[in-house]
Amino acid sequence: MDRRKLLGAAAIAVPAIAGAALLSDFDLGTDPRSESTETVVGQAEEVSGDAAVTQNPAPPVVGVQFHGTWDMYWSGTTPNAMFFKHLDTLAANGVQVIRLDVGWSSAQPTNVAPTTSQWYHQRVNTVLDQARARGMQILVTIHQSPAWSRPNTGAEVKQYPTDPNAIKPWLTFFAANYGAKIMAIEVWNEPNLAEFCGISDAYQRAVKYVPILKAAHAAIKAGRSSMPVIFAGPSQTDDVFIRDCYANGSKGYFDIMGVHPYQGNQTKAPESTDITGKARMTNMPAVINVMAEYGDSAKPIWWTEFGFSVHSNESVPAGQVWLYGVPDDETSASYISRSFYLAWNQWPQVKLAVVYCGYKTPSDSLGHQYGFRIMEADGTAKPQLKGLSSIRQTFGSLQTL
Repeated sequence: MDRRKLLGAAAIAVPAIAGAALLSDFDLGTDPRSESTETVVGQAEEVSGDAAVTQNPAPPVVGVQFHGTWDMYWSGTTPNAMFFKHLDTLAANGVQVIRLDVGWSSAQPTNVAPTTSQWYHQRVNTVLDQARARGMQILVTIHQSPAWSRPNTGAEVKQYPTDPNAIKPWLTFFAANYGAKIMAIEVWNEPNLAEFCGISDAYQRAVKYVPILKAAHAAIKAGRSSMPVIFAGPSQTDDVFIRDCYANGSKGYFDIMGVHPYQGNQTKAPESTDITGKARMTNMPAVINVMAEYGDSAKPIWWTEFGFSVHSNESVPAGQVWLYGVPDDETSASYISRSFYLAWNQWPQVKLAVVYCGYKTPSDSLGHQYGFRIMEADGTAKPQLKGLSSIRQTFGSLQTL
């Protein structure tokens, strides 16, 4: 397979925008498999000790976040028309994987044995069945703790339980009852952010996450031994958080490394190297090298969430660049598609990329969250989703996990 020929043929998959680099403008270098003994920057061959990572025949598998259990899709346990329209649109545009967020707080709101007849589990099961019926696989992210698991901590569900082992009975039940319909389970969401764990100190977020990961790993494997466990994708390419987790014993308790490679300033193209560190996608080699240092360079990396929000920046508070959005859907579409090709060309460890998100209702004054959507309420595919469809049309069966 000639990677450069495929890249040239795939240029149509990247929507052109005024002033933006096209795929054909990138300095792609030579195909490392056929023309050079040197490694591509960021590949794990840079660090000795583990098996080399070979180049993939196509960009990462295409995934999309689908908030399938949210109330916007339901009347009780009955899905509405928008639910089916959105799944149909995702499938029609070639999406291979959906990421479904599942809240432990909703699944087990009281400390009683979970059942498949509980309303939230019924919703989850319907999403799994309907997605699979359309040929899509499902990655589940479990997060959010019920109040009973963290006494005297308030109403905010995005906190860790007081005792990490409290999650075990439910998670074993979940893996045993739904595991046959799921491809992998991600343990928590963006635990490097105080917003998602309730811990103010950055280092302590890692210290407290590792026991959650260990407990979840044991519970998932007890329910379904073959189920892959995903290290929760930290927000951005946070190699420091990942290193801190390794230092606190995370090695051996996950099968796949999750990463959320959001740009710290979304007006910056995915190839940007204007700064170093976690706020740029191009910091991926740092993540890869940390994994290699701990003997995990052979493990796959899944981008379990990333995207580019579309909205005006006029009302963004001064200095809060992380709330910036891009000006239009075409820019967002270009940046998303280019991210897939960047991963393919530079980081073969990245096997799956999940775009955030299928759809969200307006929820904040800036429109930042709403701006991530790649479909409209009526199921119309936006340019971002059409760009993903173009990638799928170009590579088809070459995109596999």
